[in-house]
Amino acid sequence: MLVEYDRSGKAITKPVPAASVLLVHDQGVYLMSNGLPRDIIKDQSSFVAYARGCHPIANDDWWETARALVGGDDFGETLPWAREMLAIIDGGAEAVTLEFTEQSIKIMEPSK
Repeated sequence: MLVEYDRSGKAITKPVPAASVLLVHDQGVYLMSNGLPRDIIKDQSSFVAYARGCHPIANDDWWETARALVGGDDFGETLPWAREMLAIIDGGAEAVTLEFTEQSIKIMEPSK
């Protein structure tokens, strides 16, 4: 997701067209909602779901694991599967699995 700025340096923002989930790589790799109101858990921190092995507090080797999974660059990618992920979680799944290739990211059907 690219942020554009006007001549004064103020970010140009637009409402999101639909609920989505953000896949983020910075301090770990995690999913978070773009929904409003925000899902605040502490102070101004949003709830995030870390990828297995990529939690910067819980996993000593999170940096190496994150780099192996998604590379070394920080990013935020909008995923259009908010409803699908909610259905997977509501269906009792303990995890949401994403498959990465060099060209794409896709959501996997939960194993039964």
